Amino acid sequence: MSEHPTITMSDDKLSCEATAILLRMLNFPDTDYHTAEELCPFFENDSLKTIRNALNELYDAGYLWRIGETYMVNNRGRSAVLAG
Repeated sequence: MSEHPTITMSDDKLSCEATAILLRMLNFPDTDYHTAEELCPFFENDSLKTIRNALNELYDAGYLWRIGETYMVNNRGRSAVLAG
């Protein structure tokens, strides 16, 4: 198994839910674009409404792009801090 850097966040304005979703999307390439429904299995304790709100929060803050109902990481937008 190859090692890759873990991405951490330094934006205190994001909610815990939004931060968790963004970190999941950044640290696991298989989840860098999804609909809210597709993210539900990764966040079993959160409702679909909570996940949608967090995705919209990330979109509004410039961390994600949205095409229809699909959200994807905005690699040219806000920057995350790399920690090794």
